[in-house]
Amino acid sequence: METKIIIPVLDNDGSDNAAVLDRTIRTVCGLFGGATVYAAKGYWLNDEGRLYEDAVSVVVSYSTNDEAMDSLRALAREVLDLTDQEAVFISVGGSAEIIE
Repeated sequence: METKIIIPVLDNDGSDNAAVLDRTIRTVCGLFGGATVYAAKGYWLNDEGRLYEDAVSVVVSYSTNDEAMDSLRALAREVLDLTDQEAVFISVGGSAEIIE
């Protein structure tokens, strides 16, 4: 099943998330054996209806492991701890989740 985690290029304070992206790639490769990363733009609305746009890196991999969602949840929580993000998007097998 396909797995995805989205990492913003810049943190909310403008700092570079390259180290976080590298750590995420290494973790995903360790969990699932490899990864593909591509650049994209992400959009989301906050509770007040403000539209945000972020340059992001999408880290994609594939897993036969039924615990893939739990592994990505744990990784997303690490990303939240390392960044100034309000949430992190993950997806496993087409099931999406926002980790806050």
